[in-house]
Amino acid sequence: MQNNQQPADPLTVARVPAPSLPAGFTLPLISLDIGMKRIGVAVCDRFGISCRGVTCLMRRDIGWPKQLAKVISEYGAKSLVAGLPKNMDGSEGVQAADARKGVKELQKVITLPVTFQDERLSTWTAKERLYAQGLNEKKVKERLDQTAAAVILEDFLATYPHLMEKKL
Repeated sequence: MQNNQQPADPLTVARVPAPSLPAGFTLPLISLDIGMKRIGVAVCDRFGISCRGVTCLMRRDIGWPKQLAKVISEYGAKSLVAGLPKNMDGSEGVQAADARKGVKELQKVITLPVTFQDERLSTWTAKERLYAQGLNEKKVKERLDQTAAAVILEDFLATYPHLMEKKL
């Protein structure tokens, strides 16, 4: 009797299943890097292939949810991904609570499904990318939040590859 199964590779890492998404969650997406001062906004195309930062909204502007609703309409987004700034140990602190508060403010204006994505190190990754492009300190600061939102969106799409499979 032949055994057609391959032996287990000791270097294979077991994948942790991704949490389930809200009903109706689909592409194209907008992601948010919600900070206490600024909100970076990024979009992906309808296939989930490319992600790019598009704008930065000021959190202190009470009209930011309506401004974001215009961006959502402009890009035809069907769902939202909000970065959740967890501590390095995975716990949630003050910044995570503030991001959740921002999403609640937004949900008073929009009805799209929203989910959270762990955003640990997204700002660091965004900063590294921008400096690698040869940008100076001023340009990095101008683009940092929206680039971090794009990093969050890329990480999200890597976690949920089945979203892209539905569209292809």
